[in-house]
Amino acid sequence: MKNNFSIISFKLLVIFSLGGLVTISTYGQDSISYKDRKNSIHLDCATALYVGMASINYERAIVYTNNYKLNINCGFGGWYFITPGPYQYYGWSVPISMNNLIGARNNYFEVDLGARYTFLTGRSDKDRFHYLPILNLGYRYQRLDGRGLLFRAFVGFSGFGIGAGKIF
Repeated sequence: MKNNFSIISFKLLVIFSLGGLVTISTYGQDSISYKDRKNSIHLDCATALYVGMASINYERAIVYTNNYKLNINCGFGGWYFITPGPYQYYGWSVPISMNNLIGARNNYFEVDLGARYTFLTGRSDKDRFHYLPILNLGYRYQRLDGRGLLFRAFVGFSGFGIGAGKIF
């Protein structure tokens, strides 16, 4: 029963997240300015001795002002958790989060909040949670005109991490 609830919850989470990404309104303009570059793809990796993750993410800006940006983030990757004993947990994961960027020009303070749905493929207990929280605090560099690379450095529940990607 609990397993069916987890599967249904995950499917609803993915459907609503992807639906939100698809239904975000866009403007039909002929020229592209830096404010029109609201999409990014980036690779993130983090580790802290016994826990870690790596994922490739798609991000879409939904609020875009001079000093504040709110992005929705969805990705796919892997994670692991190793206990000091004989137990090891690892598997695939789907991170879904809201990314808040506060700052000016090219430099931003980043607060990333969300959940990571995990598919347990390693040794596991039946009562393990399939949802892990995402809370990352960090620094983000991205150019105003959207050219070049996006760079992230952060600390969170998955450890210390870095990320790099492209805005388009």
